[in-house]
Amino acid sequence: MAATHREDKLEMLRTVAGPDAAILNTGRFREDIARLTDGRLCDLVFDPVGGDVFDESTRCVTFGGKLLVIGFVSGRIPEIAVNIPLIKGFSVVGIRAGEYARRFPERGEHVARAIDTLASEGRIAPHVDCTLPLTSWREAFERMDCGDSVGKLVLEP
Repeated sequence: MAATHREDKLEMLRTVAGPDAAILNTGRFREDIARLTDGRLCDLVFDPVGGDVFDESTRCVTFGGKLLVIGFVSGRIPEIAVNIPLIKGFSVVGIRAGEYARRFPERGEHVARAIDTLASEGRIAPHVDCTLPLTSWREAFERMDCGDSVGKLVLEP
């Protein structure tokens, strides 16, 4: 599933995630998630946004689930009262890109090989929003800053 707060991105998300797997985030999206999951909610929530999205995401995690903290592109680092994960029985896990591989190089290599295998078999395929020449890096950063992309921006040398 995927969510966006911008109406103009919703159709693209539906194309990427599936017609019934994208929602418009109007601030309170738990009910939409419950509807899409037949009330089961989410075993795993991937949150690169933080702020209000994190706050609402705590309502979307099922008992025994995990809420992955990836980043804070909203600009607000959220706080959570520890009674929420206690009562709801979920874990909040911080994920820093590359940190696992830095701390455990041999495991990081294993994970990288597994990801490469999944990609080469076509079992995973990150959505590429656009590919630009490296000399257009400013345009890529502007697109990210404005939130105009869905998926990855690729810079080629």
